[in-house]
Amino acid sequence: MKLLRVGVLFVASAITAVSAARAASSPTGAIVFVGTDNNIHYARSASEKPECLTCPHPGTEVRNAGALFPVALASAAEEPRRIDYAWPTFSPDAARIAYSSVSRGPKGESYAVWVYDLARHQATQIYESRTERVVYIRWLPDGKHLSFLLDEPHGLSLMLSEAKEGAPIRIVMTGVPLYFDWASNGDRLVFHTAGADGRGNERVGMLSMSETNQREDKILSSGRIPFKTPCWSPDGTRLAYIANYHAESTIVVADANGEHSRSIVSLPVGDNSLLWSPDSKHIAYATTVVPHDPTFRGIKLVDIDDASSHVVTRDDVAAYFFSPNGRYLAYIAVPEEKPYYIWKIADLKKGEIRDLGRFLSTQEESIAYRFFEQLALSHTIWSNNSDAIVFAGVRLLVEPDRELRQTPPPSVWVMPIDGGEPRQIDAGVLAFYSPAGR
Repeated sequence: MKLLRVGVLFVASAITAVSAARAASSPTGAIVFVGTDNNIHYARSASEKPECLTCPHPGTEVRNAGALFPVALASAAEEPRRIDYAWPTFSPDAARIAYSSVSRGPKGESYAVWVYDLARHQATQIYESRTERVVYIRWLPDGKHLSFLLDEPHGLSLMLSEAKEGAPIRIVMTGVPLYFDWASNGDRLVFHTAGADGRGNERVGMLSMSETNQREDKILSSGRIPFKTPCWSPDGTRLAYIANYHAESTIVVADANGEHSRSIVSLPVGDNSLLWSPDSKHIAYATTVVPHDPTFRGIKLVDIDDASSHVVTRDDVAAYFFSPNGRYLAYIAVPEEKPYYIWKIADLKKGEIRDLGRFLSTQEESIAYRFFEQLALSHTIWSNNSDAIVFAGVRLLVEPDRELRQTPPPSVWVMPIDGGEPRQIDAGVLAFYSPAGR
């Protein structure tokens, strides 16, 4: 089987994206996306025109290093530079959006984290560095603090700060890899890492947090641990992770404190993924065919109470995502020896699967798919009412059998899951919905 690592792919000039039309249903929720201009754009709904949050407009106020000034004046005073924005994420109440930036100018590169207040139309810089690139941002459940990962020469560092100007920033931990989840009250962190240089034993553990310090409380598992992100159930009562006992990997579920653990699924050899269902009663899981390859062989669903599993799909899969109501599982099928992906929707209630169509991914979306288990904790592709998904890429109306040489620009698409006509939002490379219910 040809293993696809779809970045910026190609499409023949004869293939064009279909014209957007209003979908039969009306997906709810705001949308944030990175445009092809590398700016952050925001739409209050799929039917409203997007606005650019990071494009410089005369009179727009920007806070930077404690000073407040009009952008028009700032631009005249500063040296010319190019700024690319990335990885937007909504706060839990959807009132603010955090994102990262890379600024390039005569003095070199600069990396930053920003928070945009949608009501005030104001951007505030939270962090800036000339050496450490921001690779991931996640709000804490309280909506007042931000955590973000920095890519440093010795590995990854997890940082924590209040989402306000001038707030102190602390290092929580370092490691490679570094996957994590916050407890609902923000006083605990569960993590998966292999130490600062990535050469130590992998371990899954828990930290307790205070306002000024943190302490490693316990190690839940150590040794070879073939998965990414440990995570609490949405209701906060249970914790799930993967452990390796005597060369056998299992999904383990414990109480919220990591106590009373029990293995509920034995897993085949390979790298694994898991996601909690929104009702906290099931876990969707999958295993790669080839270790360290991003393609999973099918998806299964396990009942937490009785440990019974059933197959959702046997398709090769790149990523999968629960709908907010828990009824559907959207997944990206990887057809064998084909240069594209296929969006599919599994109706978990009816046991049916619907094909939503072929598409070419952007490089940014492909990175998101590669780390979908971590991003599922901070981002969503689903509309609030679970009737549509959003993504960025090039839709295909025909079935190419090889990589093609020309491509139209990628667009942000809202795709109704009932087979209705997709809506084209704007040109873009990465897109997410606001949290359900907001």
